[in-house]
Amino acid sequence: MTEMERYQSISLEDFKPMLQTCIQCYCGLCIEGCPVYRTTLNEAYTARGLHQIALALLEGQLTVSELSDLLIYSCTGCRWCEWNCSLNRIRYIQEHGNRLNKVSGATVAEILRAIKVESGNVPPIVRDLLNNIRKFGNPYGISRSRKDKWVEELKLKCDGCDTILYVGTLVPFENRATSAANALIELLKRGGLKFCMLGGEELESGFFARACGEEGLFTELVERVSRVFKENKIKRIICFSPHDYDTFKNYYNLGDIEIQHYTQVLWKLIEAELIRPTKEIRGKVVYHDPCYLGRRQGVYEEPRKILKSIPGLELVEVREWRRERSWCCGGGGVGLFYDVGLNMNLIRADQIKETGAELVAVACPICRQMIDDAMKSRGYKIKVMDIAEIVYSTL
Repeated sequence: MTEMERYQSISLEDFKPMLQTCIQCYCGLCIEGCPVYRTTLNEAYTARGLHQIALALLEGQLTVSELSDLLIYSCTGCRWCEWNCSLNRIRYIQEHGNRLNKVSGATVAEILRAIKVESGNVPPIVRDLLNNIRKFGNPYGISRSRKDKWVEELKLKCDGCDTILYVGTLVPFENRATSAANALIELLKRGGLKFCMLGGEELESGFFARACGEEGLFTELVERVSRVFKENKIKRIICFSPHDYDTFKNYYNLGDIEIQHYTQVLWKLIEAELIRPTKEIRGKVVYHDPCYLGRRQGVYEEPRKILKSIPGLELVEVREWRRERSWCCGGGGVGLFYDVGLNMNLIRADQIKETGAELVAVACPICRQMIDDAMKSRGYKIKVMDIAEIVYSTL
């Protein structure tokens, strides 16, 4: 296996067959639900537009310096285009496809960002984000000792246990994500699950690095994180974030290590009656499908089953933009840290308000931040909580 195949690292030249395949198609399925297009009505920002721009770059008709940062950094990596593309629905591609052979606006955006990184001309926010990940293992530039201290206080430092809870790069550095992680930890304990956490050894999985176009840093993180798993003899990883879950499943080679998202584990505990929600929640609750948990990994039912297990709760759905068609919160890619001004999260808040729900349930720390901020910006009196927090509140 070559290094390119192992890490799915790809250059514009390598991706040329996909560029040509896309622009010869013109079916437009990639545009229909693209949140960037729906927001801007500018086809240049869509998969089809980005493929044409990338081919023009490759053929010397454009230079990357002529492209605006708005164009390069708008894509959230929601994978709508990749999921809905008629060319990607060939059975072989569905079963064996990856970043190297799928038509994808997200991949093109990441390649364009990689070219920006190589040129040394990236926006200051992106530069600082990458430097923080490189130096500290998290995007905030906070010492790893803080995560070590947090895990030690919880008495969950790895001591030979082969199951870890991988809380990800936002915890314990962002309050809302940390609150949800704390609730999940208590639930897993009450369910009798034996697990531990890596503390300061837990680095960014590589999602943000690759989304920013830093292929070299991504490869380094994959190797370092894989080594940590091996040294700690890990056999099972429970992921708090869908982005880490997707990264481990698609871009790592972890052998027999079992990888799960926490909603899958939590539902099994509830189903086995090891955790029993007893307090009622009266009112309408809507679940927001995270792009990387739903469309990317096909996990739709477990979060809904968890919510339906809560007495009194009325689960409602967004009228059109749900499940495979879920509207991106806008925080994927670099959107959580680099606001390009498209306000996709505000549009999502409007969609949710139409359901009449009083509470939004999420299963992603990025979605939690983006939707919570949107509700506050809109002035909507709709609460946003992680599923783990909701369940914990019913015990």
